[in-house]
Amino acid sequence: MARKSSSHVEHTADKTSKTDRDELAILIRDSLNKAATDGATVAHFLDQEEDPSAIVDWVTTGSTLLDLAICNRPNGGMPVGRIVELNGLESTGKSLVCAHIAAATQKKGGVAVYIDTESAAAPAFWKALGVNLGTLVYARPVTIEEVFNYTENIIGKVRNANKDRLVTIIIDSIAGASSAKELESEHG
Repeated sequence: MARKSSSHVEHTADKTSKTDRDELAILIRDSLNKAATDGATVAHFLDQEEDPSAIVDWVTTGSTLLDLAICNRPNGGMPVGRIVELNGLESTGKSLVCAHIAAATQKKGGVAVYIDTESAAAPAFWKALGVNLGTLVYARPVTIEEVFNYTENIIGKVRNANKDRLVTIIIDSIAGASSAKELESEHG
């Protein structure tokens, strides 16, 4: 008896998964899509869309060795379209790496946004590392709620203006922002 080709087997498996969906899974997907405020499709089945784990591009950190360590490939760095957290003790180079990423974003024709909760941005430092201060968007929120509002606003503007344009949002730092409730308290 002749063996069926593997492509036929895969095609049959895809066809089965689309027709034999779990009713609760469909209900959850539809509920999430209905709740989306902008009418976008926010939930789907993975056999209907492209691979969400695919990285489309990389932004260099300014260090070839660090880029290689992060993504195990030459000419890599930070993945575009992902949230990346840099964590470390004070004065270990987090802001230095962020400045290099901002400069690399600008060199690729993108927009860099720096949200500074610690009021620690030194323009001379950023300029010396190649950041164009004339196009770097700088914001200084007071509360963590403002940080998230700013971020949501930026993402909304990017989606409406040019969703394919590279935009890097740097928040320095989440830990440095107080909540509105914390600032309203009378603890002195």
